[in-house]
Amino acid sequence: MSNRKANWASKKPLHFSTGWLSSLFLLAWLAFQPLRTAASELTPEEIARQLENKLKSITTLRAEFRQFYYSASSPEPVTGQGQLFIRRPNRMRWEYSSPEKQIFLLKDNNFWLYFPDDKQLIKNAAQSEILESEVLGLLSGKISLSERYRVESNPFPSDRKNVYQLRLQPVEEGQFAYILLEIDRQNWLITKAVFFEPDGSKLEYHFSRLVTGRKIPDELFELRLPPDCEIIEAGPIK
Repeated sequence: MSNRKANWASKKPLHFSTGWLSSLFLLAWLAFQPLRTAASELTPEEIARQLENKLKSITTLRAEFRQFYYSASSPEPVTGQGQLFIRRPNRMRWEYSSPEKQIFLLKDNNFWLYFPDDKQLIKNAAQSEILESEVLGLLSGKISLSERYRVESNPFPSDRKNVYQLRLQPVEEGQFAYILLEIDRQNWLITKAVFFEPDGSKLEYHFSRLVTGRKIPDELFELRLPPDCEIIEAGPIK
């Protein structure tokens, strides 16, 4: 830039056409882009706040998921996949298609686990600790990230671009040692969540085909049980 200024100073004044002025403005805009990008980069706390606001504003969410559980005692993960449906304030359905058909249903403070092939339903009255646990609480927007966790940036391997990545360190000792989150920068939805247990095991979720705001009918949160289904009343979950 300094050499150009010296050259301009040694020459006669130029006639600035509209096109030339446009080019100058474009060059100036490009020159300042790195500064603007750095200045506009969000802090981890701001990212967490934006995520929390987004989750609280969602009325419905549909997504496909893949689940991986890595035990500290085994090198091979236990995998699963299926579909997730959330309707605020108190409806959630995890429908597993593999490794076996299972339906986890949260409805009106009741938590049901149904095995269609075995014709067996396990019914629990979900207490507030379950409803506000990390996995369910994060996705349903029921917990405050700033109150429950210390938030910091933590890049980790991913096959996605244009994402934020955070580490959530629980303020108080709990089920997980820490959590890694991957958040899409465009729609502010969680695309990956990794929950690390104190013993070194970890539970990992990958979310895709996320859709918000579409109506989810009541029928999806009902279970059609066969007449010979075994119903087990397990009592409150502790």
